[in-house]
Amino acid sequence: MRINFQGCVGRRMTFVGIFWKYGTFSNRIGTGRTILLRSVQDINGHKFADHVWINYTVGFDAVGEFERGDMVQFEATVSEYVKGYMGGKIEGRLKRPLQVDYRLKYPRKVKLLQNNLTLSVHSQAPRPIEMKV
Repeated sequence: MRINFQGCVGRRMTFVGIFWKYGTFSNRIGTGRTILLRSVQDINGHKFADHVWINYTVGFDAVGEFERGDMVQFEATVSEYVKGYMGGKIEGRLKRPLQVDYRLKYPRKVKLLQNNLTLSVHSQAPRPIEMKV
């Protein structure tokens, strides 16, 4: 669970993350593309999550294709959802109990900050970004 997001539910914030890979999802409405970002932090350098899957929106498409290690900045809204098994089988409920988790929705204002950082999975998170005013 990403408890660092807990106090930010409903807020639109600016985040920085390291692009890791593309993915897909499918649900009853259709299919879509997602991206996995690692070492997700706000622009002040406060770490929020070791990884986050978010929808690949038009904002990401406008920047172009990403490569593993690219540092990406974007704005998103923090929201909560319930995850776990919601079916009727008791075995499923025991294996995956319901719990509240947090996600980033509606990513906008996407920027590519740095191309192809050479970071390993276990390396330190990037340093805070200095914003010019």
